[in-house]
Amino acid sequence: MKRLVSLFLVLMMMLAVGAFAEQPAAEEVDYSVLKGKTVGFAQMDNNNSWRIAETKSMEDAAAKYGFNIIVTDAMADIAKQASDISDLIAQGIDFLVFPPQQVDGLQAAVKEAMDAGIPVILIDRTMNGTPGVDWTTEIMSDFYLEAQELAEYVIEHTGGKGNVVILQGTAGADSTIQRQAGFVDTLKEKAPEMNIVFDQVADYVMEKGQQVMELALQAHKDDIQVVFAHNDDMALGAVKAIEQAGYDPAKFGVVGIDGPAAALQAVKDGKMLASMTCTPLFGEPVAKILVDIIKGNPLEAKMVNPDILYTKENADPALGY
Repeated sequence: MKRLVSLFLVLMMMLAVGAFAEQPAAEEVDYSVLKGKTVGFAQMDNNNSWRIAETKSMEDAAAKYGFNIIVTDAMADIAKQASDISDLIAQGIDFLVFPPQQVDGLQAAVKEAMDAGIPVILIDRTMNGTPGVDWTTEIMSDFYLEAQELAEYVIEHTGGKGNVVILQGTAGADSTIQRQAGFVDTLKEKAPEMNIVFDQVADYVMEKGQQVMELALQAHKDDIQVVFAHNDDMALGAVKAIEQAGYDPAKFGVVGIDGPAAALQAVKDGKMLASMTCTPLFGEPVAKILVDIIKGNPLEAKMVNPDILYTKENADPALGY
């Protein structure tokens, strides 16, 4: 009887191994199809560390996988970005990749590309329209969720009470709209005793973040418990303004989004309370999307990058860009 049981078990194991062996192996990505292709990258600006890292990531992917890349810089001017896109189309690009400066103003340029048969991939930000219809696909973070999670963290840290300063990004940008809504909605719902006493645009630029924070300090001195910056460059500018005013930034609860090494160091040192990641490294995922388009593989209309909240407990500058 034992022998029969043993033979039965051996037979089942052989069948299981055979079934496992029949499973198709994960298909390797054939990046060779990108060689000789030309990607037009219509960057909105290169005026902060995040954008510079994003542009470099695209250039690195081009060098790694052998496709050509033409990079333009709209210098934060949406009219120039629209013109840059038209110029890239005229140069005969095979693909168009770009982060929209604002949610409106580039629809005509995108339609021009799509009508010319050029696949359009939005990265980092979206715009008004329908992904998978008005443009080919998009990949970015969930800006609303980023800000929501930061708001929940500062509510926990402050006990849901205190004065809040907000440094907004570029007016009209999807990231600005969603981050502002995510943070403010959460405060209203979960911490009605937290008061937004100062709220101004600083365009995602460190120097402007410092200037706007100086104005906030003039108005409210050190009676500020939370500073929410829509990106970490502005948060670092706020930290500098606080230090130059003679205050301890650790008492201001400065939080931001992006996760560069400098911000993670500030979190580790206690100068910032937290940083939420938002990767600028789109080169690799975009290259994979281009391969899928060329090969006719199924493509999602919208893809979302995961983000991580870094506090003093887990911040490591080596994990930043």
